[in-house]
Amino acid sequence: MNEAVALGPLVLPWAFLHLCVAIAASLAVAALLTRRHKPDAGPLLWRSLWIALVFARLGFLYQYKELYAEHPLSVLNLRDGGWSPEVGIIAMWMYATLQLRNVPAMRLAVAMPLAVGTAIVIAGQIQLVMRPAAEPLPALRFEQLNGEAIDLAALRGKPVLINLWATWCGPCIREMPMLEQAQRDRPDVRFVFINQGEDAAHVAKWLGQQRLTLGNVAIDERRQASAVFKQAGYPTTLLFDASGKLVGKRTGELSQPALEAMLTRLR
Repeated sequence: MNEAVALGPLVLPWAFLHLCVAIAASLAVAALLTRRHKPDAGPLLWRSLWIALVFARLGFLYQYKELYAEHPLSVLNLRDGGWSPEVGIIAMWMYATLQLRNVPAMRLAVAMPLAVGTAIVIAGQIQLVMRPAAEPLPALRFEQLNGEAIDLAALRGKPVLINLWATWCGPCIREMPMLEQAQRDRPDVRFVFINQGEDAAHVAKWLGQQRLTLGNVAIDERRQASAVFKQAGYPTTLLFDASGKLVGKRTGELSQPALEAMLTRLR
């Protein structure tokens, strides 16, 4: 199962779609209970949702507070995948419980929708964790900008991070300086940047203009890697452990904390 699904020009993570389904199901249950003469729980449910989202973000920010302290504005980049669902769920239930202490008549009208939504989110997380094991590093061979060939399957023995990107992709451009620094800071991980659909001369010129000095820049004009990895959008970052097993995948722009969270899966 891919980490995201493409809906026309939109690329949406499965976790986000699970959340949307959970919210819709919770509101549907609340509406059904209201029609059965139960109190209207809509306002409290929406407040509980906002509490969950805020604390899910805060939980992640706290976990990687040192990295966010170096780049304070990155806390506003909500697309970086930096969320702690378990923190959000706990905060949501604590808030709802406190609000219901003195209104027992609303307990059922609130607890049932929240329980349904929570179950859907947890089931979605389990589905992502329990998805079938991905294929190991494939036997794909590309030519690098330095003229040397690189065979992905031959890279086993050391963790490998593969970034699929293009020079016209805005999120790719924004995350590239951070990945350049990460490549220098993490010699224990092989970083491989596979350009999709562009020729070597164009890529080399673009890197020069951006003053980026990346190692292991491969050219994939036929986009073979996109097909093999079932890429839903740009950029896509894949992390393989030393045995060649896929342990992390992210479609969309990475922040430094989000990258660090992905790398922790190697431990």
